[in-house]
Amino acid sequence: MLAIDECQELFSHDKYGKEAGALCTAIIKRGRALGVILLLATQRPDKDSLPPAISANVGTRFCLRVMGQIENDMILGTSMYRNGIRATSFTKSDKGIGYLVGAADDPQIVRGYYLDNPAADAICERARKARIDAGTLRGIAAGETPERREAVDPLLEDILAVVPADEAKPWNDVTVDRLAELRPEKYGPWGEMAPADKARQLTTALKPYGVTTGQVARRINGKTVNRTGFERAHIVTAIAERDRNRDAG
Repeated sequence: MLAIDECQELFSHDKYGKEAGALCTAIIKRGRALGVILLLATQRPDKDSLPPAISANVGTRFCLRVMGQIENDMILGTSMYRNGIRATSFTKSDKGIGYLVGAADDPQIVRGYYLDNPAADAICERARKARIDAGTLRGIAAGETPERREAVDPLLEDILAVVPADEAKPWNDVTVDRLAELRPEKYGPWGEMAPADKARQLTTALKPYGVTTGQVARRINGKTVNRTGFERAHIVTAIAERDRNRDAG
């Protein structure tokens, strides 16, 4: 689980906000397949703290008392306020009470448990002991020193972050533009190249991973346009093979 409290501080950051939004969106879209659960919490629900791509794809939503329709719908979903699901109806005394959407067929009014620090410490200690007894605790939490590994080039993961799952065969130059926007400090020089050079640059960068490129045709304004591209599925396969080889080595 990846939990980010006060996520508005991350997503509204001048330097890292856009990249964080793109990466979190990628996790949300593929979280179940990746085995990652993303938990986002904010006291300031607006377009900066909850980018549209994130608020549109989150599956389970919980909203405590808010003051207006916009905040209500940003958390619970479009038209929820109009359909009578209104977290604005809660009062100051309704502590821990909110609307839960996505956990059942219909929205529910639920109440969270109040845990002070001593209770939280006791729960964590009990959970840790249970994992020790079950033999499922590993790494630093178990007092082990993790093995240092060579830094992994994030290119493949970055490509998955900027190419949605429903885009099976993206063009190289378009992907480079997205990469430059995602990580300008790393891919910015690529983004300044001519389209043909962008395509060649990405083709060269993908070769060490066994990912090949070729002509990808699309219909634009009634005409067939061919440009260099690749198959997104090959990126997924390359990541799996790279990680498998690294673990075996």
